[in-house]
Amino acid sequence: MMPELQEYYDSDPGFAQFVERHGMVASMPEIRKAYRRWEYDLILDRLDEERRTAEIEMLVANSKAEGKAEGKAEGKTEGLAEGRYERDLEIAVNAFVGLKDSTSIYEIVNTLIKLGIPADTIEAAKHQSGAG
Repeated sequence: MMPELQEYYDSDPGFAQFVERHGMVASMPEIRKAYRRWEYDLILDRLDEERRTAEIEMLVANSKAEGKAEGKAEGKTEGLAEGRYERDLEIAVNAFVGLKDSTSIYEIVNTLIKLGIPADTIEAAKHQSGAG
């Protein structure tokens, strides 16, 4: 033992008791094995916790990425649908505005339906143009 520790050992009965018991416990193979097992379990628990945390973070990141992708896809779909509605409405309004005496509203409506313009868009265009 180092001289400084020996002085402390001689002057502090608590430290002396600790040193004696530590030496006794450290010399028992079962105790050393149990201590190593305890350390090993702590390490395994920490690794398992880190693995679970990484899995959760990965799931969250994947969910966010999927949500963004779905949002973009929905936005594009809605944008296309809105753009198509505007285009269809413009075509239908122009058809009703350009209504000639020889063409009936019925013929224009049938032509617009054949072009694939929805009935509600045709009705809106009819009201907007003042033909209906």
